[in-house]
Amino acid sequence: MVQPQTIVNLLLKYEQQIDLVDRTALYRSVERSIETGTLNFAFFSCLAAKRGKEELILDFSKTLFFDGGAKGVSSRVKCTARMVQEIKDHGLQVKVLPILADSEPKRTWGWHVPQDELTLACELMIDEASRSGILPDPDWKPVTWSELESRSGGTWTFERSLAWARSPGKHIISVRQQTACLAGFVDRYHFPLGLEETSVRQVAAYALEGAVLQEILPNAILLQSEIPLSEKDGLYQWLRDKKLPLCIIHPFD
Repeated sequence: MVQPQTIVNLLLKYEQQIDLVDRTALYRSVERSIETGTLNFAFFSCLAAKRGKEELILDFSKTLFFDGGAKGVSSRVKCTARMVQEIKDHGLQVKVLPILADSEPKRTWGWHVPQDELTLACELMIDEASRSGILPDPDWKPVTWSELESRSGGTWTFERSLAWARSPGKHIISVRQQTACLAGFVDRYHFPLGLEETSVRQVAAYALEGAVLQEILPNAILLQSEIPLSEKDGLYQWLRDKKLPLCIIHPFD
């Protein structure tokens, strides 16, 4: 059986931001993955929208993680595929979970499009991706956030998370950071609720994602591709058990 430190060393070889890695969390996730026989990678592939409109671009390959522009598939996908293969070469099974945040346009951005339409659009993109060959391996299993959230026991809901995000606390600094971050996307996305309200909802949504992942995928390792890295990493941790932070790595240049 492969030793945890062997896999940890392999992952650290790919790491681009070593100072952001919680090595204790990484070792724990790898150790428990070896015990269960499967290491789970998860990442969010942000949806693409038509500029200034409440309309998604219905193309899985144009979601942020997969979009490589004129080069086709992105360097992020290629890097992940190499990393997965190296882990498999050590005898450990790997599953990759690309997540489409189908709830984000309505919950966070404030779009007026019905949620069932947004979810259906993402499900159709996932079906097309599964048939088109864009996924590097059958063990890459795209899923909507709505489906993952439905698997949880409902201890944390978006409404409860939003109430927390609106309350006073240290997380207010994250709200301010997100306001500054979202300001750079106003020419690309439509934010009918305004930047400040959208930022509060953004913090609530990320915190909920971290809490749900703790419940349904406690040993998962998140592949971070969103910037600013340190700010985005922290958003997932607010509602989690402080002793069980989400394990996050940053293998992309």
